[in-house]
Amino acid sequence: MRVVVTGGSGRAGRHVVVELTGAGHEVINVDRERLDSLHVPTVRIDLEDAGAVYDVFGEFRPDGVCHLAANPSPGGFARSDTFRGNTMITYNVMQASGDFGVPRFVNAGSEMATGWLTTDELPSRFPFTEDDRVASPNAYALSKYLSEVIADSLAVRYPTMAICTLRINNVIPPELSDEMLGPRREQFPGPGSANFWSYIDARDVGSAFRAALEGESGGHEVFLIAAADTCIEVPIREAVRQRYGREGNFAAEHGDFESVFDCGKMERFFGWKPSHSWRDAR
Repeated sequence: MRVVVTGGSGRAGRHVVVELTGAGHEVINVDRERLDSLHVPTVRIDLEDAGAVYDVFGEFRPDGVCHLAANPSPGGFARSDTFRGNTMITYNVMQASGDFGVPRFVNAGSEMATGWLTTDELPSRFPFTEDDRVASPNAYALSKYLSEVIADSLAVRYPTMAICTLRINNVIPPELSDEMLGPRREQFPGPGSANFWSYIDARDVGSAFRAALEGESGGHEVFLIAAADTCIEVPIREAVRQRYGREGNFAAEHGDFESVFDCGKMERFFGWKPSHSWRDAR
């Protein structure tokens, strides 16, 4: 399969490229930055430029698209720039995919789209699913949620294009696991508490994109993806109690170190489960 990967030079995107090329797919990386270590063709464009997007699709005629390009670290940017950039590039790439007859489109959503990371409210239940969200005032979170609304609409416009949005958790490259997750344990219950101490190994992001790309679905479907465990050594019920000052509504069988992001839908649709944990290296 010939696959366009937008944002393939990024923290998560490079692992998607590695996963897809390892599976025998022909990958074209479309990004502002070139990453020569990927050993795939890179086309450097501004994805807010619809003409440039259409030119790339006209040249390569992809069979599938994995869209990861976005502003992943919106701190320090104007809120309007974050919102405009993320929504416009998603619309441009998704519309071009539909116009060129791409049958499968995998969209990088975000855990932020749930809204829970930007509020002190608690979900009505733990673990929670794709159906559980709260409105968010955060520009980045809103842009990622609206990418799902765009997908809902373009799935109607292009009924032969299946769209999967993966709400990606906090992406941790394996080589940076201690550097990125260590402070969340050392400074508990502070940093990292907004997403209930969840994360995902970047290699599992790659396998999730491959599973969705190679799988079968129709219309637009949204999926949570996260590591199976939390990144702390405090049982999750106690962690929530300390951070929020009240009890969470946990399922009786929920494990002490089990993530509160229910990824069961990804397993039901595509047989995907996370394979990597920070605990593996300890």
